[in-house]
Amino acid sequence: MGRITDLKDHEVQNMIDRYRGAGLVEGGKYPLRDLLLEQLRRKPALFPPRELARKIISSSRQSKDGLVTYGELWKAFLPHRPWEANNSRRIMANALSRVIAYCVDHRLPIITVLVVRQSPRLLSGDAIQNIYDESRQLGVDVGHDSAAFVEGQRIKALALSDAELPSDGE
Repeated sequence: MGRITDLKDHEVQNMIDRYRGAGLVEGGKYPLRDLLLEQLRRKPALFPPRELARKIISSSRQSKDGLVTYGELWKAFLPHRPWEANNSRRIMANALSRVIAYCVDHRLPIITVLVVRQSPRLLSGDAIQNIYDESRQLGVDVGHDSAAFVEGQRIKALALSDAELPSDGE
């Protein structure tokens, strides 16, 4: 069996589409989870996943409530580029998806649960559900309660230090 990394982008997408069309997660050459992770690994991101994960952890440690905002992360990586509503939100969503894949690859808590909007400083119901769904699709044991899953990840993420983050080669 060849390596998943040898597949072309369109081949990965075709396999994902076939799984979803059949309502399956296993049965092909690679499980859906592995294909989705590979797709995320290949997705270009403005912020390197490990560096963004480190920034999330270090910034959350410096905040009073253990949270960090999208805007704070944006300014940390692009201090001279203003936030551009939908475009910046899309870029951040892409980068945070890559961080989730990084966390899954390295068996880390889902660190993105620490990233919130500036007001109010909490995850929306949609954000909780999105993190839960994305984690589940990537093979994480999420249980049956999205809020409980995210809260458990928050506690684990707050206990993690940025020094504990492995490089992509580890």
